Amino acid sequence: MNWILKYGPIKAVLSLVSILLVLLPSAISAGYETVDENIAYQSEHMRYLKEEYYTDSYVPCDESKIAAFDISQAIASGVRYNEVAFLGTHNSYKIGATEQYKKLYDALDVATFGIIGSETADFAADTLTQQLELGIRNLEIDIETVVSDSGADFVVSHIPYLDNVSSCYDLALALSEIKLWSDNNPGHLPVSVIIEPKKAVVPVGGMRGFNIDYANELDALVRNVLGETLLTPKEMMGEYSSFKEMRENDGWLPLGDTMGKVLVLLHDCSATDKFIKQDETIKSRAMFPVLRYNDRNERYTSFILDNEPDTALKHEKESIDKCNLIVRTRADSFPDFSEERYELINKCRSQIVSSDYVVKYGETPYHTFSFDGYTVKLVK
Repeated sequence: MNWILKYGPIKAVLSLVSILLVLLPSAISAGYETVDENIAYQSEHMRYLKEEYYTDSYVPCDESKIAAFDISQAIASGVRYNEVAFLGTHNSYKIGATEQYKKLYDALDVATFGIIGSETADFAADTLTQQLELGIRNLEIDIETVVSDSGADFVVSHIPYLDNVSSCYDLALALSEIKLWSDNNPGHLPVSVIIEPKKAVVPVGGMRGFNIDYANELDALVRNVLGETLLTPKEMMGEYSSFKEMRENDGWLPLGDTMGKVLVLLHDCSATDKFIKQDETIKSRAMFPVLRYNDRNERYTSFILDNEPDTALKHEKESIDKCNLIVRTRADSFPDFSEERYELINKCRSQIVSSDYVVKYGETPYHTFSFDGYTVKLVK
């Protein structure tokens, strides 16, 4: 708060406003141009994957190299899906920021004496395929709903028209990319995809707030694109009447029954309550709703978010031991990380651990986080 103490709250606010007035228009303008670049990039990327990468010479991933246990032995002994932890990525679609956006963050960094750090704009991830090739088995994708005369589309973006550089701008194609990798890696360890609908701050470019109608459209899209590759809530639940009954009877599917499959998780959002109320069994859905710790006892709960490892660890007796849930937590948040937080993660039994510092293709100036060199491990 040094900048406020030095200049006073009024001058501090005026300073920030002046920076926004100068740099925001150019950043937004660059964002509009980036939309076309995103679409062109994704189209070329998909063409490359189909025509060049996936040829007769392609060698599927060796899952034994990414797992800290013998997969065949685990399957033979009946290890269940909820007894395995998977390393994932946060904002899995980002490939960098525009120069205008970086300038905006640099100016805010100076104006706020580092409170708004310019490093935030430096975050970039590999493509979805590259992450899967390196052993990442959980992806997180943010979406905005864009409505036109032809209907609703879902686009993958961090901050619309500001920080919207994406390796997979069109969600339907993003899901197609994941399916393409899965089809060419039969028998892979299960992949989960968290889809987080964002709220449009300003309804520009046809963007709309996410609601139950769009949630239903998204659910249908997921089922249509992934097809038989999709592992649905109904398949996970089997003959049980609810997730709660399944959990109480330790009925999570055996790991062997989830191999080669993709699960899609709907992040807690503005449409979650209505999404659940339409079918509290969740059996008709393509996506698993991801809820919060307070929802741990509900009959429709299967996955929960507990993104701080200290609270995830604190809640394990209830969420994992008693309620038999799958928990997603976060190891770090770029550019912030700490060894203390990593130590907590190593003690956690959360089954999905997200990190911004996973191993990447090529050189990286940052450290890497993993499960002692692996991306999948047993937690029970």
